[in-house]
Amino acid sequence: MARLVRRLEAEDWERAALQAISDGGLAAVAVEPLARRLGVTKGSFYAHFSDREELMVAALRRWEQVHIDSFTAVADRFQDPAERLKALIELATSAARGHTVISRLLLESDDPRVRAALRRITEFRLAHLDATFRELGMSRGMAAHRATIAYAAYIGLLQLAREAPERLTAERALVRELLQALTDIRGDTNPHR
Repeated sequence: MARLVRRLEAEDWERAALQAISDGGLAAVAVEPLARRLGVTKGSFYAHFSDREELMVAALRRWEQVHIDSFTAVADRFQDPAERLKALIELATSAARGHTVISRLLLESDDPRVRAALRRITEFRLAHLDATFRELGMSRGMAAHRATIAYAAYIGLLQLAREAPERLTAERALVRELLQALTDIRGDTNPHR
């Protein structure tokens, strides 16, 4: 009886490369180990990519798109900016607890491809956070500061998840306190709104 084998697509290789990055960094992205992980020969790889570099670029592009899509999906569900901000903070804190690609990419940010991908994702998230804080009635300057603080907290949570994951056990309290700190507009005295 012949075994039915599914033909791999480029996306399968990209996802496998991202898992390898999550597990072992950029150095873990190698054709032969990925082929073994996927249960195929190297020929399958070369049907989709000319070399490892092309796979790396495609995998990072996929990672960016997944992050944009998940962030946008959460943000689009909430018209109320306070509820949207709460949902985004909950998404960030729950993501920080997982073993994520971004955690590993932050460690590999000296690589120009990674640095560029991280920069694009950071700018995307900051722009949306900034807009949300503006919708909450904050001045342009305060909204930019709060977006930066919120994103810095997210990056800090990712690092904390690697070094002291037990500190993230009180997730609800963390979300509540972070949201309260970020939405307190008493200090916003900037007349240039």
